[in-house]
Amino acid sequence: MNNILIRTIVRLCLLLFLSTPVWAAQVGEPLIPFKGIDLNGESYDLQDSIGTKPIMLVFWTSWCQTCKSEVPKINALADKFQQRGMEFVAVNVGFNDTVERAQNFVRKTGMTYRAYFDGSGTIAGKYGLQGVPTIIIADRQGIIQFRNFFAPNIPDSSFVQLSAEK
Repeated sequence: MNNILIRTIVRLCLLLFLSTPVWAAQVGEPLIPFKGIDLNGESYDLQDSIGTKPIMLVFWTSWCQTCKSEVPKINALADKFQQRGMEFVAVNVGFNDTVERAQNFVRKTGMTYRAYFDGSGTIAGKYGLQGVPTIIIADRQGIIQFRNFFAPNIPDSSFVQLSAEK
């Protein structure tokens, strides 16, 4: 019972912590670049991909059951579209999480795309998250075309539109 109460309080705090500010990146607005070291110790700069390919950002935590259930769906999308040029980046929001738990989550779920740990919550704050998972898809120009709490179905025709030069 005490464990349930603690989880409930943590989730309520997360919702307050990640409430959407007026300036949050929404559909029709540009991606907000970030850079750092991913969970494999490799340098990553989102700006290098903006303007060259479609991008899917997946915001998550290791303790989120819905995040866990979304990984196979996103893995399937990555299997289908990474080889065709789409970038997939998972961002652990760092709230009530650790690098070690995030790395363990990646291993246990079989996540096949790049994972990043946002220990300071800076990236989550810039994107004005309301909860996890949050999935953001931007087109080749870096303009957000989709933002929701689940992985969408992306038909080939939509991928062509995301990849088009404008």
